[in-house]
Amino acid sequence: MVRPAQPLRLTIRVSAKLVLFCALGLMTLFVIYHDENFLFDHSSNTWKFFRPVLWKLCLHAVGGAIALTLGGLQFSTRLRQRNPALHRLFGRLYFGGVLVAAATAVHLAFTHALRTMAVETTAQASLWGLTTWMAFRAARNRNFEVHRHWVMRSYAVTLIFVIDRIILALPVAPTTDGGAERLAWILVVAALLIPQLLINGRELFPGTGDLHGFNKSPE
Repeated sequence: MVRPAQPLRLTIRVSAKLVLFCALGLMTLFVIYHDENFLFDHSSNTWKFFRPVLWKLCLHAVGGAIALTLGGLQFSTRLRQRNPALHRLFGRLYFGGVLVAAATAVHLAFTHALRTMAVETTAQASLWGLTTWMAFRAARNRNFEVHRHWVMRSYAVTLIFVIDRIILALPVAPTTDGGAERLAWILVVAALLIPQLLINGRELFPGTGDLHGFNKSPE
C-alpha cells in the first residue's frame, strides 16, 4: 500500500528541523570554546577585564543559557502535546531567563563594556524582552497561534548571541568596534524579518512550498 504524500513531507520537515537545531548546538559549543574560554584562562586580558563584574556576567550568562536551551525545546510539538505542563514550565523559565539576561546586558553595556555598543545592546535587549513578553501575554490569553509567532521572534533575538560571534570569528568579519556595532544592528533587523518571512511565507510565495510549516513546529 502506498503511503500518502503528507506523512512523507512531514518526515522531511522533521529532519530539516533536527539538522537546524543540531547545527545551532555545534555553533554554540564553538562560541563557548572560541569566545568564552577566558573563564578558564585566568591569565587572559579578557578575564582581567571582566573579573570585577564576574557575578553580573555569570547572571547574564545563566539567563542567556536558559533561554538558548529551553527556547529551542519550546518548538517541540511532541513535548507540547504529550507534556503540556512541562512545556508551560519551560516557557516560564525561558521568560525569566530572558528578563535576567536582558536586564544585566543593559546594565553591563553602560557600566562595564564598550560604549559604542551601549545603544545597540539596549535596543537588542529591549526587543528581546518585548517579544518574549508578547509571547507570554498571547499564551495567557490562549491565543496560541499569535503565541507561536512571538516565540519565533523572541528566539530569533536569542540566537543573535550565537550568530554574531560566529560571524565575528570568520576571516571576513569586521575588525573595528564600529563594524561590530553595524553587524549587531543588521542581525537585529534580521531577527525581525526572517521569522516574519517564515510566518507569512505561504501567502507571500505561494508557489515555493510551505515555509509556514516551521511555525507549526511539526514532529
